[in-house]
Amino acid sequence: MTALERRHVWPLAPAAAPRQGAEPGAMAALARMAEAAGVPPTRLLADFATLAIGPGHVTFADYERLRLYDEAFWAGGDRRWVVGARRARQIALLANYRHDWLGLTTNRLAWSAYLGAHGLPVVPVEAIYAPGLATPAAHVLRTRGELRQFLARHAGAALAARPLEGGRARMIAADAGAEADALVQDICDGGAHLFQPLVAPHPATARATGGRLAAVRLLTLGGDGAEPKVVRALWKPLGRAALLAQLDLRSGEVLRLTSGFGPDLVEVRRSRLPLAAMPDWEALKASAVEAARVMRPLGLLGWDIGCGASGPAILGLTATPDLTGHQLADRRGALEPEFAQFLDVQRRRAAEHADLARGEGAWA
Repeated sequence: MTALERRHVWPLAPAAAPRQGAEPGAMAALARMAEAAGVPPTRLLADFATLAIGPGHVTFADYERLRLYDEAFWAGGDRRWVVGARRARQIALLANYRHDWLGLTTNRLAWSAYLGAHGLPVVPVEAIYAPGLATPAAHVLRTRGELRQFLARHAGAALAARPLEGGRARMIAADAGAEADALVQDICDGGAHLFQPLVAPHPATARATGGRLAAVRLLTLGGDGAEPKVVRALWKPLGRAALLAQLDLRSGEVLRLTSGFGPDLVEVRRSRLPLAAMPDWEALKASAVEAARVMRPLGLLGWDIGCGASGPAILGLTATPDLTGHQLADRRGALEPEFAQFLDVQRRRAAEHADLARGEGAWA
């Protein structure tokens, strides 16, 4: 392990290996992985232990899900750079040391309005379901009855319902009768929601997505004093057997397709996807870079950007991006040298920021 890598081993208890008799499900998973890799289970246990105490601190679930037992899958890459799900969150909180900005990224209405005010391509809001409010605003739906009336007025319209904080978006069709009543109940049970028009997909992608808009998932690195840049890209075509498409950062070309995770992961023939490259690729990347520039206090951001018929549309933002898909698609761990150097810079900035905050507190 290099000196640079050692600096990224935060104190954390190593992940526990499965014990005989204590975790029969884990032992069965270990046997399955050993059979797939063609090696004895004891060898995989030793391999897992090495990675569990390494910079990525993978858990046993990470080891299986990321197919780390299969060295051939990682094509000779350094598997110590692979980051587990728990460590990914720790890394995000280090990279985004301005925790006072994190609240903005967790509220869909807040970040959408903030980016939109800066001219970024966000999806407009048709209405907000906010139960219990007394505001007379026409676009605020305060009760179940107002929600039901809104859906009735937009019967047949192409709308998406998105939870205000977290959760997945879904397309809605507000027809009359029991189906509409069930939809109203589901939305009420889910709390505050936004209603937005569905963005039509670019014609070049429509055949690959069943006519729906599928977002490109991008990672940007930046932060105060640094020019943002896109460092990872993948695409998940909807309705295509959970495909994961690796994208070339320079051209947007679809390089490789896989489906599934862990022992169930399989290569999919490139011809299965009727799309050679993402259209409007430079504009799509530019949208992520410009949005990251607006969110400059946060150094590591994940973006979901749709390739729409009228251009890119920012659909999602997170300050704690999931690194699993990116690592599997690229078959490269997240803690590669460029990323590790970025974290060193962010660690130094975090210390300076903390010192400044303590100094200001002393004068308060």
